[in-house]
Amino acid sequence: MNVNRPEVETARLDDLEVVFVGEPPESVSVRFGERHAAVHHLDRRLFFTVRAQAPGLDARLESVTNYVVGRSLARFLDGLDFRGWEGERRWVNADRDLIVSATFHSGGHIELAWTLRPWRHSVYGEWEATVTTTMEAGAEKDDLAAQLHAFLTAEGFPVDYHESDNEFS
Repeated sequence: MNVNRPEVETARLDDLEVVFVGEPPESVSVRFGERHAAVHHLDRRLFFTVRAQAPGLDARLESVTNYVVGRSLARFLDGLDFRGWEGERRWVNADRDLIVSATFHSGGHIELAWTLRPWRHSVYGEWEATVTTTMEAGAEKDDLAAQLHAFLTAEGFPVDYHESDNEFS
């Protein structure tokens, strides 16, 4: 089965999903699902869908790519210190179609802005959608990072973390 990438043969892995619903308003959510892996044994890509929902918004980004190079969203979340930081921290996937910006707020909370922007352009135009969620900077953040780590490290599809990578800005 192909996942909007005709040059890549993929196989569906399972029905695992990660759903993150931030603190109030609970009507905002981000969902990761529909994992597919490239079939060729030398192709180490995992593809998945990200869906952002908010009142009046339902954005779906297909064929988001996770390359096995240590640029994991889970690793980015793990690195957000519960004691806080100044300014904004950003993570961008390799295709630059999924961007997560993190800002620390008083009271031990992290605001995450999830931006979906397809890397493919069509005759119908371009689009971009951003939803913002808030979470507790300790256990809740750690739980989401662990769930995403499991999601991005499908059986037979390990993620190699390279300590020298500096993928965060």
